[in-house]
This record gives sequence, structure tokens and C-alpha cells, in this order.
Amino acid sequence: MERREHDKILDVAFKFHTMFPIVPSLFLRDMYRALSVPRSEEPPATPHYSPMLHNAALAVCAVFSDDPYLRDPNTRRHFVESAKVWLEGKKPDPSMVHSLAYIATFYTDCGDQVPAELYCGMMTRLSITLGLGVNATQWVKAGKMTDDEAAARNSAYWSTFILDVTAALYYGRDPPPRRSGTPMPFVDSDIDQIPRYYGPTKITPQSGYLTLIFYETSALCLIACQIADVVNNLRPEARPNVIHIAEHVTKIDLELNNWKSRLPPQLDITLMNRAGSSPQRIMLHLMYWCCFITLHRPFFNRRTQQIQHSGPEVDHIKLCSRAADNVLELLETWSSLYTMRLASLKMSGFIFTAATVFLLRALQATGRSRIVHGVLNTALAQIETCIRYLSEMGDTWASAMRFADMLQAILNDRLRPLIARRFAHRREPISNAAGTSHKEPAVVLGADAPHEMNLSAWTEPAPSYPPEWAPQPYPAGWSEPPMDENFFARMQHAPSAFDVEHSYPEPAFSELDMNGFLLPDYGFLAPQLWEQDFSDESMGSQFS
Repeated sequence: MERREHDKILDVAFKFHTMFPIVPSLFLRDMYRALSVPRSEEPPATPHYSPMLHNAALAVCAVFSDDPYLRDPNTRRHFVESAKVWLEGKKPDPSMVHSLAYIATFYTDCGDQVPAELYCGMMTRLSITLGLGVNATQWVKAGKMTDDEAAARNSAYWSTFILDVTAALYYGRDPPPRRSGTPMPFVDSDIDQIPRYYGPTKITPQSGYLTLIFYETSALCLIACQIADVVNNLRPEARPNVIHIAEHVTKIDLELNNWKSRLPPQLDITLMNRAGSSPQRIMLHLMYWCCFITLHRPFFNRRTQQIQHSGPEVDHIKLCSRAADNVLELLETWSSLYTMRLASLKMSGFIFTAATVFLLRALQATGRSRIVHGVLNTALAQIETCIRYLSEMGDTWASAMRFADMLQAILNDRLRPLIARRFAHRREPISNAAGTSHKEPAVVLGADAPHEMNLSAWTEPAPSYPPEWAPQPYPAGWSEPPMDENFFARMQHAPSAFDVEHSYPEPAFSELDMNGFLLPDYGFLAPQLWEQDFSDESMGSQFS
């Protein structure tokens, strides 16, 4: 790798991917110190740089190179192997925690789920072992640690915390415990004022606010921990108390709104400043709206309800829809400013989260006694937009393309056949949106359109799973089921209840390709949604 290409990769990565684990100015400062020492001498230990971190970061960030050879996973794997060498014999420090996170990210994108989980677990465990969440103020006063080292420890702790909380929200896992007494991330005004600039956007250089955004992300993740906790307690075995859950949801909703209202003006995104949004600000707001979706999505199929002592009714459908629409607006902003080629890996999860709401809106639009064509076509068009964004991301991240393929398969093999059956049951003209490919525009047909249009192709009974998801025989050489046969399926489990008063069986998505680490969770798509009673009486009570 030539020096020019190396510097270009790091520059793009600092602006679009390595938003929290690495502060560019500190990383480059310590890298210069370490690499200025002759090879024959031992480089100094620095809090923000290590050869392990350098190699691990390049293993992931080389995806932003314009050179196909450097983007190739087989090429980047050499950097991973070079980083692993430093696991043996190196004194653990915060940079090792960040390195393990990058190695896990590499395997995540490649679809190697077991190594990704192992290195992610090593990252979390090492963070605990090093005591990164301990308040280091007394150590600094005693002269046993510098302020720079204390800041690096604090940053590493919150970076790990953010990654664990994100996984808890996405997979339906238990949230990580927060060590009591841990100070919030340090806000460094000098670092925040360092201008951020990406030439192709023609946006005027602006302050990056890296540490302030890191602080607000950590504060948001503290609320997200409560979301993960309350949603996980919707599982039937948790025996949830309906009133208690409803009040808890309202309380968390209020905390999310308060977080947004207290957000510093320089971090907010409005109609006036949207065109100049930095990648870090967009990612912060994407996470905020996805927290709303995760909180209210389990109740999407419930009627609007008034929670005791809470005042106005809570409309979960409206809240989910507003959040998903905002996600789509932010994605459009990112795409127009930076292109999806430069999207962060985390964005694929945000896109899929929004797509789940659009899937549910499409189902609901056809579940009423009269199909709501406008809502249906809008929802289908939004799903197609999500697929397009994921496909564009696939030029950089292989896992994003897998997301796009899975979402396309759900749309074509599950949703559209069901919509067509409902059209046929009501003897209504089928909308073009129910039968078009994702490259064609969705058009609502008028009431006088011919009933026979395309119905023969869309009214066949849908199988319990698409043919390509059919269970495959064990690989040659296996005398018994692989040890991970059920392990991955369990990892995919998340709350499946739309109504906390009922328990639903697990969805029949176990045949999905489980080779990807960041697979979307299908638990909320309960089978009942795909197998509704189509009578007007049933529909009127179910979706009123």
C-alpha cells in the first residue's frame, strides 16, 4: 500500500466510519510518535495508537479504497492477521479494546459470525478486566495516570458500551450493565473545533464536534438500555404486567423527547441546516429515530390506547411511522451529500429497522375491510427505497447487500403474494405496486381497472417459506448437526409480541441464511400477520 493511498483511506474513514473509537488528531499524533522511532528501537507506548489498532483499522477501512485489490476481503484479511499477532505478549490497554472491535467488524461484514462474536466478546471482557468504567480521577491526582490516559480509558469504555447497546437493541439481547460512578465522556472543546471538510460535497468546512456527539450518543444509549430492557420483558416467559409496561413505555418516550429537546443547537438537524449535515450528526439522529421504532414497534398492531395517569392516548402506529419517515429523510440527505458508497456499516441496521415499519404499514393497509391504496403504495415504494439504499451500500459493505437481498426476498416472496390474496378475496383491482419489481414505479390503479389484471400470477398459495430458504442438508462430512444449528437461531430471537397479552409462536424464518453477523431480527414479524382471517368482521376488529 502506498503512503498516499494509506492516508486517503484513513482520511475517508475518519470522516465516515471511525467516528467514536478513534479521535483523528490524537491517533495521528501518537502514530507519528511511534513511527518516528527507528525499527531497531522499541516504540513508545501511546494511549491512542498501537500497531495492532493500526492494522485492525486498515482491515476494515480499506473498503473505502478505490483500488479493488485493497477492497478485497482476502487482501484485508492480511491486516487482520497482522493485528492478531499483537494479542500475544502485548500489555493490554484501551487501544487493544478498539482493535478487537475492528477485528469483530471485519468478520461481521464478511459474514463470519462466530469469529465476529468471539472478538466482540473479547472486547467486552477486556474492557471489564481493564476496569475502563472506573472513575480514574484519584489515579490522576496521585500521579499514577495522565489526563490523556484517563480520557482514553473513558472513551474506550463508552465506545464498548455503545456497541453493546446497539447489539442489544438490534438482536433483542439484554442490555449491558453500566458500572456505577462512571463519568460521562469528556467533552473537549479544542478537539470539537477542529474543522471537518470533505471536498466532493462542496460543504463549507465546519466544526466536527466529535467529543460532543460522542457524549450525546452515550446519553442516548443510556435511554436505549431502558428500551432494550422493557422490550425484552414483553417475552411471554417474562409474564409482563400490561399496565406497568405501558407506563414504562410512556416514561421512556418522554425521556427520548427530552433528550432531543435538550440537544445542543449545533448538533440538531433542521430544514435550514439539513443540507450541511455532517456524517456524525446524521448517524446520531438515525440512532435516535431507530430507538423510537424499537420502543413502539412491539405495539404496532394494538389499538390507540390511553395509559393510566398518562394523559393523551399513545398512537404507536403514528409514532413508528413518523420515526421511519424521518429515517428515510436522513438517508436521502446522506445519499445526496455523500453517497451510500461512504455509508458507515451501522447504517444498514438503521435502514432495515425503518423498512420493518414500512412492511407493517403495508400489511395494515390491506388488513382493513377496505384496502387503503394510498398507504399501501407509499409503504411499498418506501420499502423499495430501503432496498435501493442497501444495494448501493453493497458496493462497500458485503453485509449490506445481504440485507438488501433478504429484504427483497421478504417483499417478493411473502408480502406481495399476501397482498394479492387479499385483493382477490375482496374482489378489488390489484395495485401495480403488489406485483412490480423494485425497479418499476408503484402506481395505484383506479377502481374501474380490470379485476383479472395479473391476479393469476399473484394468488397462488404462498409456501411457509420461500424455496431458496428451504432447509439445506448438513455439509458433507457432518455425522451430526453442526453445533451452531440452533445457536444462531437463538441469537436471532427477540420479542415477537405485538400484544403483550398474547404469546405468539416463533416466526418461520429459521431457514434464512445465518452466515451474516448483523442479520436483522425477524421476531416482531409474528406469523399471524401473514395468516389473517380475511372476513370483514375480523378485519374490522383486528385493525380498527
